[in-house]
Amino acid sequence: MKKILSVLLIAAFTAVLGFSQDLKFSGYMNYGLGVEFTSEDLDPKDEYSAKLRMTGVDSEQIGGRFRLNGSYSNEDKTAGADLRIQLQGNYSNPSASTSGLIVPSGSAFNNAHTHNASLSNVAGNGDATYNLGLAYAYGWIKPIDFLLIKAGIVDDGSFVTAGAILRDDAGAGAGTGLFIKLTPIEGLAVGAGAYSRSADGSNNNNRIENVGGMSNDWYKTKYTAGISYTMPEMFKINTSFRSANDAGVSSRSQARAVGEVQLFMIENLTAIFEVEADNLFRLADHDKKIKTFEEDGKINIFETFAYKMGDLRFGLNAAQYMWKAKEGPRVGNNGEKNKPDLGLRFNPWISYALIEGKIVPRLDAVYFLAGDRSTGGDAGKYDRRMDVAPTYNKEESVINVRPSVRLNIDSRTSFEIGTVTYIRQPDKVNKDVNKGNSYINNVFYTDLVVRF
Repeated sequence: MKKILSVLLIAAFTAVLGFSQDLKFSGYMNYGLGVEFTSEDLDPKDEYSAKLRMTGVDSEQIGGRFRLNGSYSNEDKTAGADLRIQLQGNYSNPSASTSGLIVPSGSAFNNAHTHNASLSNVAGNGDATYNLGLAYAYGWIKPIDFLLIKAGIVDDGSFVTAGAILRDDAGAGAGTGLFIKLTPIEGLAVGAGAYSRSADGSNNNNRIENVGGMSNDWYKTKYTAGISYTMPEMFKINTSFRSANDAGVSSRSQARAVGEVQLFMIENLTAIFEVEADNLFRLADHDKKIKTFEEDGKINIFETFAYKMGDLRFGLNAAQYMWKAKEGPRVGNNGEKNKPDLGLRFNPWISYALIEGKIVPRLDAVYFLAGDRSTGGDAGKYDRRMDVAPTYNKEESVINVRPSVRLNIDSRTSFEIGTVTYIRQPDKVNKDVNKGNSYINNVFYTDLVVRF
């Protein structure tokens, strides 16, 4: 695997350096400020009344992002190289952060009391560390018109779904390894990949100091496949598959499959349907019992609808989460875990463009039954997509409202101001989650995006 990868990389970069006629750079930066308020019925050790934090809503709300893209190709566009260098906030080390600022009692942001707490032990402060890494860096060649080969730290979006919530390709084009795509006829794409080092979303895989360390164990490699067919002005069908693997730096992955249908028949209408089957099986697992799809599988269904009527846009993003496990996270009065509940998420939204699109007010709302994101690694984060996580517990729910206004200063620069309010209802029986009391989070935020 390593020898094949090395040969392809050398061939691609040699072709690029020897015959290149096209060198381009692009990128963007995303930073902002958020003032977070939390109601005072939480556990005192985790309580704060207000906190000021540097955060970018496009960069996963964890400190901001700077991204530089480079592309390099020969005159015939038959060989080239692409890379992305990224400075990304990291949420993985709460105790080491000093970015959160607790707003003191009597300040302009807070007239209520705050508990005495050091900066390092207040929930949600783990957002100040940054990783400098290679999001991707690969060479590519097209020996014939319908064949594309990529090798290196690969990124390929050919099979990424287009819905507002899922936006996933089951890992079909991400990792350190080899990716091959065939386009034998118009509209049809078939791809496959093998990655001995897998991107897993933790932002740790491709840090500069972690780029090496590929595995020779076949069962730890991530294998992927994807196929899509597009009929212009009619529809697109897109499917992808990822094998079970242990190729991630900080996590292992179960087998996963994703399917998508997009409809193009009605002008100005976006209609996307997606199905995700997760935890299908595992190729090898030496640490614990292998679980089948019937025992621990997950089926998630997503719908994305949007309609444009002049300057007015409105839509609905929805999801249904089903977990096939016999026991769910909910603990009953008898101390036993109950069967997982169906998670239901609804996100209607509306926006209107003013002054030729220079000013765009928008209103989003979310209701999520059996969902919450107030605990664990999601504590203290907010998301312009309001991407709360399923808990499979119908006793828990969250309501979210986000009015915002985006100012499009020019084609490359935008500034957004808004407020996000979460009304959370944890499970009253589960004493480990905020005493079972309902509570409110609110974030007033400003956000800047600059592209170049």
